[in-house]
Amino acid sequence: MYQSQINVRYAKALFQLSIEKTIEEEIIKDIKLIYSFFEETNDLRILVENPVIKSDQKIKILNSLFKDKVNKYTVSFLNLIVKNKRESYLKGVCQNYIDLFRQYKGIKQAIITTAFDLPEKERMSIQKSIQKKFNSVIELQSNVDEALLGGMVIQIEDKQLDLSVAKQIQRLKKRFLSIDFNKED
Repeated sequence: MYQSQINVRYAKALFQLSIEKTIEEEIIKDIKLIYSFFEETNDLRILVENPVIKSDQKIKILNSLFKDKVNKYTVSFLNLIVKNKRESYLKGVCQNYIDLFRQYKGIKQAIITTAFDLPEKERMSIQKSIQKKFNSVIELQSNVDEALLGGMVIQIEDKQLDLSVAKQIQRLKKRFLSIDFNKED
């Protein structure tokens, strides 16, 4: 749903304004803050999307949450979204804005999944290696999946490199199952 026309239009409008005012770095921080509120607080999403609550109440709530934390243009943008009754699209607009910013700055997103939490030093080393390989700035997100047993899975856009122990065991199992032990040489 985050690629709807409404989301894209609003995100592009805010992005163009941020470029025009040369405040794109400030606005991306604001948008990430707002997005994190929606990710971490289900109550905010329910409140903002509730059709019973009037628009002016929603504006007051959003202003009380963000007014002192974000740029004046971001506050105006939030108010515009609520006035136009598009608040149910706010999270998607934020996602689209983040995508537009990454594309504009040439930033690629990578996800590394390991069986345990990576120490920061190793995480930074992997991030630098990926940046060098792709000749691009990389935003690295770490996930933990104990089912991997060891090793790691690195995903960058539509590419995936599976170096996990679980995958290697799966490959060995497949090879052993394909061996015909009844066949005489």
